[in-house]
Amino acid sequence: MATTVIKASGKEEVFDFGKLIQSLVRSGAPEDVAADIASRVEVQVAPSAHTRHIYRLAKKMLRKYNHASEMKYSIKKALSSLGPSGFPFEKYFAKILAAYGYTVALDRILEGFCVSHEVDVIASKDHERCVIECKYHTEGGKATDVKVAMYVHSRVEDIKKASSLNKDDLPITQGWLVTNTRCTSDAIRFAECTGLKIVSWRYPEAGSLESMIEGKRLYPVTILSSMKKQSLDVLLRNNIVLAQDIADRGEEEFIRESGLDIRTARALKSEADKICPCT
Repeated sequence: MATTVIKASGKEEVFDFGKLIQSLVRSGAPEDVAADIASRVEVQVAPSAHTRHIYRLAKKMLRKYNHASEMKYSIKKALSSLGPSGFPFEKYFAKILAAYGYTVALDRILEGFCVSHEVDVIASKDHERCVIECKYHTEGGKATDVKVAMYVHSRVEDIKKASSLNKDDLPITQGWLVTNTRCTSDAIRFAECTGLKIVSWRYPEAGSLESMIEGKRLYPVTILSSMKKQSLDVLLRNNIVLAQDIADRGEEEFIRESGLDIRTARALKSEADKICPCT
């Protein structure tokens, strides 16, 4: 009989051995190591165990193999640790877009046809100019629903109408809904019907938030094992959002610019260098 586990959302699903292996491989573990860890985890999973228990078991075993892989395995949790407000996530996603060649602006007011709108991110690339609404959740199991998608679409359409009538040099071409968790099936169906672009956890298959992060190793600083809330607040104030931001700096430069004490800064620098090695 298949073992049933409980997801972060509270829903039950059958324990998926292959899915666990895939997640371990994505973190950098060789397939044989991933299969061995998954096998050892499987025998310890009791019926109705919570997926967070499975995650902790796998993470602990993975750390013994490789510290960098263990940190990479924590991407989703690291995203949930950026809060509690959504602004750090907005800054983080703006950094991701910049790495993919977009020109970005944060927290701007745009005039719509009916009302003014406070926009999280405006991103431009080639002949594309996008209005982006970021929906951040501190709870990894909380999905973004269709009401949010409808709200974002309505705002974007109001902005697009004003932009076209004003004959802007580069008018708004598309709206995006970006979230650090999943979207409901209704939200995705609505977005696909209306042309709203969704970037979320594991969706779309090509271009999901996870794939954008892993494609260029754009890990948030919260992925580092030594990161504490106080240190995070200091780094964000100094616009250090990515682990790569730390790895790109020399040790003395990072100590000077981070605003952190020397011991903490050196620990974070060491971990950032492991997860974002120079190429």
